[in-house]
Amino acid sequence: MDRDENRIASQLTLYLSAVAALAYLGGGIALMASSQSFGIDILAGPLRYALAVLLIIYGAFRGYRAIQRFREQ
Repeated sequence: MDRDENRIASQLTLYLSAVAALAYLGGGIALMASSQSFGIDILAGPLRYALAVLLIIYGAFRGYRAIQRFREQ
């Protein structure tokens, strides 16, 4: 029974990792495409685009890691 619980927890972690990667990618794309910067005045111009690129890169990295873990199982 412990193995089944461990396997379920591992699968859940894997799927949440994939969802988080999509959320980071989507947030970066939305930040880049939006004109209001989610209502935060500090995020204007180059800073907004830099943060958007950073989110996209981090989301891609997490997605790559999730794909690797999918292939391992």
